[in-house]
Amino acid sequence: MQIAALLLSAVLAQAAPTATTGGAESVTTGSAAVTGTLNPGGDATTYQFEYGTSSSYGLTTAAVDAGSGTTDVSARATLSNLTNNTTYHFRLVATNAAGVARGSDKTFKTASPAAAPSISSRAATAVSALGATLNAGVNPRSLATTMHFEYGTSTAYGAATPEQTVGAGGSTVSVSATIGDLKAGTKYYFRAVATSPAGIARGGSRSFTTPKAPTGVAITPSTIRPVWGSGLTIAGSVSGAGSTPVALEKQDWPYSAPYAQIATVTANSGGAFNFTVPALLLTTHLRVVTRTAVPVYSPVTTASVAAKVGLKTKRLRGKRVRIEGAIWPAVPNGRVSLQRQTASGKWGFYKRGTVSALDATRSRYRISAVSRRTRATNYRVVVIARNGGANVPGTSRTLTVPKR
Repeated sequence: MQIAALLLSAVLAQAAPTATTGGAESVTTGSAAVTGTLNPGGDATTYQFEYGTSSSYGLTTAAVDAGSGTTDVSARATLSNLTNNTTYHFRLVATNAAGVARGSDKTFKTASPAAAPSISSRAATAVSALGATLNAGVNPRSLATTMHFEYGTSTAYGAATPEQTVGAGGSTVSVSATIGDLKAGTKYYFRAVATSPAGIARGGSRSFTTPKAPTGVAITPSTIRPVWGSGLTIAGSVSGAGSTPVALEKQDWPYSAPYAQIATVTANSGGAFNFTVPALLLTTHLRVVTRTAVPVYSPVTTASVAAKVGLKTKRLRGKRVRIEGAIWPAVPNGRVSLQRQTASGKWGFYKRGTVSALDATRSRYRISAVSRRTRATNYRVVVIARNGGANVPGTSRTLTVPKR
């Protein structure tokens, strides 16, 4: 009787374990650590985890001794050989002589494998005859990534920009690189290349064509001897390129200051252009330059500005005429001569005139009386400015004095 009572007491003291499924930790593409808590309930207890890709599980970890205590015990197991980017179910199972306890179903998802960066080549910008800016979009996909551009005159490329750091973000960022030393009028191909620990990605091939570059500029002035206060026109052409922006520049006597831009136009598709030069007061150097990355200059043409000579007459007593007029600009040291045209048409010196001040911008001259001849005679006044080269000699209109 006493032995039977002892056996019954021992059986009554046994209790089934408890099991609580915890979380998953250290989840990678192919492994994870699963956790939980159990209480042996005072009897020798083991635990294991059931796991699989559904709540039917199908796989178990090896049994682990949890002891026979009456306090909670932590449970942990590492699952390996898992499939990446896959959802797994798991639960903790505790077993002793009094029964089996199963924790609730929990899930985790294995990580996706590291992916190479994504990259897309974008259109080139700032394309000139000698250079361009290459553009692309790069997504590092959370891995440290660098990139460069390959470029060349075929899809074999052959040249590359320096490597540049993109970062390790998870969104697309814009990148660019400037290239130079290109050939004008040439088609170029390029693509973007990104590299990370997960691999290399290459963008699609894109292309651009550099515009033609000017090789020369020719100009033709409407006159190279404008009169003081008048302008001129310049016709020109750009060779080697069509619609090219050009600028007209001038440098006034005494040519100590740099050239100054006075007008701009764009040559037409055939390279032709025209400029109107405003009124000139001093002898001036003129040239046209292309407004391109590498400027091309025309030869310099000199507009030799002639003194402006007015002429009026005053009839005196008898058969005499006095000739006088204004001179632009003021020429205090100027020399005035009256020329007469011979019967053969040649002009020759006839007599000298005198110069005096008129105002700040003008001088005046006077020539003593001219007698009428037995035939109508042509006269003209020539002024030599003698102002250091600022103006070249000017000539008045022709005056015909009728015969007496």
